[in-house]
Amino acid sequence: MSDLVVRHIEFDVDQAPFIWNPDNPSFSVLMNQITFFVVGFEKYMCRVMRDAEARITDPAVMEEAINFRKQEAIHAQKHMRHARALIGQYPALQGVLDKVLESYEDVYQSHPLEYHLAYAGGLEAIFTPFFKMILDHRSALFAQGDAQVASLFVWHFCEEIEHRSSAYDVYNHVVGSHWYRIRHTGGFQKHTRDLFDMIKQEFEALVTDVPSAAYADNPFGRIPIWAQLKSALGVLASQFPWHDSVNQPLPAYYAEWLGHWQSGADVSRIIGRSQTPVPSD
Repeated sequence: MSDLVVRHIEFDVDQAPFIWNPDNPSFSVLMNQITFFVVGFEKYMCRVMRDAEARITDPAVMEEAINFRKQEAIHAQKHMRHARALIGQYPALQGVLDKVLESYEDVYQSHPLEYHLAYAGGLEAIFTPFFKMILDHRSALFAQGDAQVASLFVWHFCEEIEHRSSAYDVYNHVVGSHWYRIRHTGGFQKHTRDLFDMIKQEFEALVTDVPSAAYADNPFGRIPIWAQLKSALGVLASQFPWHDSVNQPLPAYYAEWLGHWQSGADVSRIIGRSQTPVPSD
């Protein structure tokens, strides 16, 4: 059976300001970039997984693919709500979201399923070392931010840790060639980088009533250099043919967050300025 849990958690982000963490404006911008990126990427992932289901013959892989797709659909839905809140304040940002969606439509129409699954598996593999760094240093990055927005990202990143091998497993089942994935790694990484660069450039041009530091500072400036380097090495290693998505170093906070959710705690406000106290074990 799949270990993935499809969770329905409400995050009230309708009034979220663009700089939702005034203590760290550049990190606010980076997470906003992720929100706009996620809407397009997760919708793309759902289409890819649905297409892959026609070629899955293993019931266990099928169950994993379906639950993975359901988790990703909810991620897209929650980040769309956040994006809508930002677009409500800066209507021109609708054009940014449209560009992300159009870009993923172009990718979907221009490549075969094998490429899409390589994109999915390769990018999801990157997320574990990257999000581990963020979750390991969550207090420095989220604690002074809006609780609902901060908790939205923490929930999403924990679920990315949870399904860290799902896309990889589907790729291996349907395609199975490490070298095909490696051969196309540069293409999907460039596409991702270009989208993040485009989103930030558009933000900078359209959202001008924010501190200049929001677009200039290192969003991870409060994280030790060694932690940033360790994450970067993990990202690099995630693309090697022998990479094992399952047995990766995980953030201790993933198990802690899971315990809070299982106990019925309000994880929609688990970190941030208006945080609801979480019962201690």
